[in-house]
Amino acid sequence: MISSRRSRAYTAVAAGAALIGLSACGGGSSNSADGGGDADPIEVVSQPDYEGKPIDLDLPTHSSGAFEFDKWPSACALTDEESVKAVLPGVVEIGQKPTPTKMTIISIGSGGGNEENTIPEGMCLTSTGFDLDGLRLDDGNVVVNLTTRILQAGDADYIKKNGELPQGEEKFDLGEAKCVQAPQNITCGLENIVFEMNIDARLYEQYGHPEGSLYSVNGEEIDYSSDTEGFMTMSEEKILKPIAEIAVGRLSS
Repeated sequence: MISSRRSRAYTAVAAGAALIGLSACGGGSSNSADGGGDADPIEVVSQPDYEGKPIDLDLPTHSSGAFEFDKWPSACALTDEESVKAVLPGVVEIGQKPTPTKMTIISIGSGGGNEENTIPEGMCLTSTGFDLDGLRLDDGNVVVNLTTRILQAGDADYIKKNGELPQGEEKFDLGEAKCVQAPQNITCGLENIVFEMNIDARLYEQYGHPEGSLYSVNGEEIDYSSDTEGFMTMSEEKILKPIAEIAVGRLSS
């Protein structure tokens, strides 16, 4: 019997890599001289009228039932520019950094052994830039970053055996996916793929904007300067979850 080693260790590695990468991106504040008080708020649309281009999962399979590892869809495809802009219309540029990931297939029985495989773009860091002082990509400050990792991909039987969602969190439906959510993280499973998405969102007043961290959330203008907890909840429910839902729809098409 052939099985795939699917443990939360993979997710832990992904989360650790994301933390290191995002910390590096957000190292310093902008030195822009005038972050005046007349800046428009950053717009958030949590229920955009957008479906996006389907992501093809009609792929050849490995003997284990996983998709051939060099054929897995890029994790960057789940947070492409159009999907991000549907939820954050004020984004004027995005940067994406794909990273290869490893998957070990363990064969049990006579002649068994471990088979190490590489997924070329199994993880992706997506950074956003806005047309405000200190919030452009070149400024190097984190406003909203997303780190996506494809945890499993293969035929239906393979996913049933290896695509278990994280334990301890309540499952809920998101489109055609079953998902679980944790702070700054969502993990979703469909018939042929399991992915996770993390968000690193930060109050942007620290980047030379004394007027505050202003957001227009579904038309309601809110200053989150004194409400960090509310901001984190908003970023998870109104940014991360809708972008994940768009990805689910594109993977289900």
